[in-house]
Amino acid sequence: MKILIVTNLFPPVVLGGYEILCHQVVKALEDAGHTVTVLTSTVGAVPSSGSIIRELHVFQPFDKKVEGAMRSEKLRAARHNAQCMKDLLAKSSFDVIFMWSMLRLTPSCAAVAESSEVPVVYTFNDEHPSGYLPARFSLSPRVFFRWVLDATVFQSLTNRSLQFKFSTCISKLLKENLLKAGMPISGSQVIYQGIPISQFPLRDQGRSNEGPLRLLYAGQLHAYKGVHTLLEALGLIAESDEPTKYQCSIVGAGTDEYEKQLASHAERLRIPVSLMGKVTHEEMAALYRSHDVLVFPSIWPEPFGLTHLEAMASGIPVISTVNGGQGEFLFDGVNCLSFPPSDAECLAHQIQTLANDPDLYQSLVEAGRDTVEKGFTFSRYVADLQRLLKKAISQTR
Repeated sequence: MKILIVTNLFPPVVLGGYEILCHQVVKALEDAGHTVTVLTSTVGAVPSSGSIIRELHVFQPFDKKVEGAMRSEKLRAARHNAQCMKDLLAKSSFDVIFMWSMLRLTPSCAAVAESSEVPVVYTFNDEHPSGYLPARFSLSPRVFFRWVLDATVFQSLTNRSLQFKFSTCISKLLKENLLKAGMPISGSQVIYQGIPISQFPLRDQGRSNEGPLRLLYAGQLHAYKGVHTLLEALGLIAESDEPTKYQCSIVGAGTDEYEKQLASHAERLRIPVSLMGKVTHEEMAALYRSHDVLVFPSIWPEPFGLTHLEAMASGIPVISTVNGGQGEFLFDGVNCLSFPPSDAECLAHQIQTLANDPDLYQSLVEAGRDTVEKGFTFSRYVADLQRLLKKAISQTR
């Protein structure tokens, strides 16, 4: 297949797992014999090279809130991106167009793609596409005015014209949320992501009873990620247990205000906490193996949980909230320990339970690795994506 992937960011420009996964998928598709072209943005001032075309514009830099973007900037980006897509399709032929992320690009590329004769497939990894839904009709003057504008002047900023005939969501929860928001994707196929398990080898040995229990958080540092809940739990543990039995590493970056809040809280704890900042994805495998437990305290319902899978493959148990897509593969007492969002007391209890029960610890290690091996490998994920792409081609001809 000759595949065109359209996405807002592409390595070496990386904000998170979205871009890393896209790069992994591109490489896997190429290794499978497909020809892949990537159309992405100019963010990061990285020049185009080979099959990576960096010409699209985002309407707002990623270090600024999307709500602050002017409609005029959005229209300018929409027109520019639509023209880029038209020019590329005019000079190159593709069997299928794979829309990866439209975040801050506007849906104009997708509109041009759907108006062509090339089949279009979408992957939904979060809820950002619902942000392009046009205003719903209402007799309220303010809403009615917006409805008229979205149907005329600002139509290119909405997904009003998109059919979404072929798409995939990374979890049942995400599909349900997009449907509730009004996205017309009832036929979307749920394809769970997977990880390249060979890149996250199992630790040579389990946790030793000697030395502290080494806790790890890895992810973005924002209040909705609940990292403060982890610090609160450590404070509770220190009141009832020996603080030297525990250590904690926090990996990631976020807003300056929240990072300062975490640092201030950590300084007051009797349990050692190391704020390590951002590390590369390549460093994560060794980081997992040098710790004993991954704690994932996210408050908001995450669409999925690749970090969980990487830790489980590496042989370290997971203590996590399960209110998001990760709850579709995490089962309390079977392959993880869970706790309600923002419940520091329950999290503290789960951490201490795992620290004091070596049999439970080992059973979670084995069940976690088994979960990844049987259902969440990267090879299975890419195979499922290829089948969807081929289905779109065969049903469009």
